[in-house]
Amino acid sequence: MKTKVIDELLNNPISPSNDPVDPAVPVDKWRDRREGDFYIDDGRMGFIRKNTDRKTGKSTEIMTPLTHNFVSVIKQQLILDDGLRQEVAFEIATKQRWRGELPTINIPASQYQAMAWPLKHYGGRAIIESDQASPRKLMTAILILSGDIPITTIYQHTGWRIIDGYYRYLTGSGTISATGLDDKIRVELGEGHMQNFALPPPDQNPADKAQLLFGLIHLAPKNTALGVSLFCAVTRAVLGECLAIDFSIYLVGQSGSQKSEAAALAQACFGEFDARSLPGNFNDTETVGEIKLHRAKDGVFVIDDRAPAANQAEESRQQTKSDRWFRGVGNQAGRGRCNADMTVKAAYFPRCMIVSTGEDLPKGASLLGRMLVIETKRGDVNLSALTGMQFLSRRGDHAAATANFIKWLAPRLVDLKKRFPDLVRDLRDQALSDPDKFAQSHPRAADIYASCYAAADIYMEYCCDINGISVIHATELMETIDTGLKSAIRAQHQYQKANDEVERFVALLRGCFASGECHVVSHLNQGPPISNAHTWGWRKAESKIVIIQDDTVEERNATNFGRKDLAGRGQLIGWINEDKEQIWLEPESLFKTVQKFASAQNDPILMNKSTLWKRLLERGLLAEFDTDKNGVKRADVKRSVDSKRPRVLSFHIELITKEWAEDE
Repeated sequence: MKTKVIDELLNNPISPSNDPVDPAVPVDKWRDRREGDFYIDDGRMGFIRKNTDRKTGKSTEIMTPLTHNFVSVIKQQLILDDGLRQEVAFEIATKQRWRGELPTINIPASQYQAMAWPLKHYGGRAIIESDQASPRKLMTAILILSGDIPITTIYQHTGWRIIDGYYRYLTGSGTISATGLDDKIRVELGEGHMQNFALPPPDQNPADKAQLLFGLIHLAPKNTALGVSLFCAVTRAVLGECLAIDFSIYLVGQSGSQKSEAAALAQACFGEFDARSLPGNFNDTETVGEIKLHRAKDGVFVIDDRAPAANQAEESRQQTKSDRWFRGVGNQAGRGRCNADMTVKAAYFPRCMIVSTGEDLPKGASLLGRMLVIETKRGDVNLSALTGMQFLSRRGDHAAATANFIKWLAPRLVDLKKRFPDLVRDLRDQALSDPDKFAQSHPRAADIYASCYAAADIYMEYCCDINGISVIHATELMETIDTGLKSAIRAQHQYQKANDEVERFVALLRGCFASGECHVVSHLNQGPPISNAHTWGWRKAESKIVIIQDDTVEERNATNFGRKDLAGRGQLIGWINEDKEQIWLEPESLFKTVQKFASAQNDPILMNKSTLWKRLLERGLLAEFDTDKNGVKRADVKRSVDSKRPRVLSFHIELITKEWAEDE
């Protein structure tokens, strides 16, 4: 280090106060200078250590390098805002000694102090001096030598947000408000396809593109519910600020039914997406999925390809993800967790319209009640219409149509936050009182219908207001939308019935008897029933038979049952009282047998047994029940069998011998 430079730095320190900067002239952030006890000199950063002579008392200053071959400065302080929390980060620029600038990096403030980031991001290109105090002093040196650090807010989610007193819609390209697109506000959504969430500037003449979204309605003439649901997904998504979205749309069908391509058209209304660049899939972890769904606020978010699982472990993982994501939408709640210091973390929950695709449905009637399931078949989608819409999507026309709608919504959003929920409630009440009873499949069905129809109605209002469509045409389209939605809502009954755990349990119990997995004995003599013994798990006896009872395997002679020609098969689960036409089933053995039978089909019962018994009681499927001293009904009753009084579940024999009526 040259003596002249040392003297200049020590004796003539440069600071903002004595070295005023002309705003019109770019500041050389790498220039040699001193700020307090820290300096930059010859491509290195250092600390000025003061040394006092004990004899003379004279103090001298010694320049001690902190870095070996680089200089770093903070370009700006970032406030990362994801809608739930704000995190501070630093945007750091680094220049290697003699070789030029290195890539700019963003470091969370919580990680900055440890000073591990130079090695992590730059390796040997940024070496800190070996003195033990160097990292700690370098941390302060960079802060001080960076001077006046500007502060920038980076939003990490899409959707509506009040900024500077006005509602603005955040997207990857900036914000859209009543005045158009503002690209000065930064929105960064993370890596991968999340970066594709970016809307173009709204058009000066929005009427030209207003009708483009109607192409979704006519996408599948053979299955109107498919196109209508996708159109409603787009229009309902951008109204999420007016009323929280508490349901999802699920397209289910065999491979080749174009369900992913169709879902991608709805996704393309929010950015540069296609079927090969969708933002979510079932390979994402639960936590990653939750963060993505939280960031895609007021937009469509496609989760693609729930394929049939190859084994029970994979099926369990997919079911766990489905529960977390789809139930999170329905409940508008995330998973609460704590930091290491036991403070509560922000709970991320979905704030978007999920459109999911799969060859198989998630399990559970409760979960399916939070979805609008649309079955797709090969041939439903008009391939010519699909190709035409894909061309428009690649050109950005559908995203532009959405941007135009958002611009129109911006100055009206305050009013719509009051009007839209009222509209949904009125439509829900009408659906519940409809004489056709199309919304009786689940308590949430009427809400889903009303929410979709109301969103479509607002879009028609927008189109008429900008003269993009005639009132007559809008009325015709709303009739088509109404027909498609009602068709979809009616179809939910079959999915609810197929996934109702009570109905599944009874069907499995019948299967257990029919396949010889279990049997019951007469409550009088512990032998085979007098009539229809085959129905109750009895088969032609061999000379020796195996009996399984209470996990004990025992080999007996067939004659022990009083009839040499019959023997009970599988697990003994209870007794039959033929006089009362009832079967009394021991709860533990019953549940174990049925669960084993279900698990062998790779489809276990998800409800625990105590809840299942309560559901059987609520449905009126138990022949008898008890009441405790507090007047609370209990499913199991005491019955006298074989000199004992066990607690059993009592069923009418018709539960096994006859099919349920369709209206049950």
